[in-house]
Amino acid sequence: MRKQKRVWDKEHTEKSSLPSMASEEPSRGVILFGDYLKDHKINLSGKVIDIGCGKGRNAIYLAKLGFEVYAIDYIPKALEQAEKLATRENVSDAIHYLNAAIDSKWQFEDDFFDIAVDCFSSIDIETKKGRETYRNELLRTLKPGGLALITVVSVKDEWEAKLIKNNPGIEKNSTIWPQNNKFQKDYDEKELRDFYKSFEILELKEINKKAFKLGKSYNATNFWLVLKKH
Repeated sequence: MRKQKRVWDKEHTEKSSLPSMASEEPSRGVILFGDYLKDHKINLSGKVIDIGCGKGRNAIYLAKLGFEVYAIDYIPKALEQAEKLATRENVSDAIHYLNAAIDSKWQFEDDFFDIAVDCFSSIDIETKKGRETYRNELLRTLKPGGLALITVVSVKDEWEAKLIKNNPGIEKNSTIWPQNNKFQKDYDEKELRDFYKSFEILELKEINKKAFKLGKSYNATNFWLVLKKH
């Protein structure tokens, strides 16, 4: 993820072209997941991994729910901001920050986490092999019966559909953003189900909303899915 690292280091250093990068509010998908856990009476006091935590907005939300959070990112500047925000929100004791790449072997034992959250992080892994490593580590480190929230971008997304056509990456349903050369892997439903077939898929929803990216408004289409380790 060397090329991606340069892109995200710049995003976290300069004024971001993605409004969500500057937001301190948790992602809508993560809030929906919190509601899902409450509705299904899932214990909110276990260990959760926030995969690609960025500036920490979702890690803070998860800590406030009652989890012990392990927040991982490979951009030091993002982690610095995340730690400051956690201190301000009085949840720093509940969050462990780790500087690590998610497409390499994770430093955690087997069956370590109760919950995992990947909020649009793995879609930036540049290779299929890297994404498979991430998925296999997710499966390895979740406890049996553990749950994972995964959010990814659909190929139906207005912005991404144009890029798939005009600025495709080397893989099927992938793009290279012309503004900053960021790679992104998008999914159709069949591809997504197949990629996570080692898990039980408890929920899979397509979410449509208005969004703003790189100076333009558009119709965003994302997948929201909840996985369970057998």
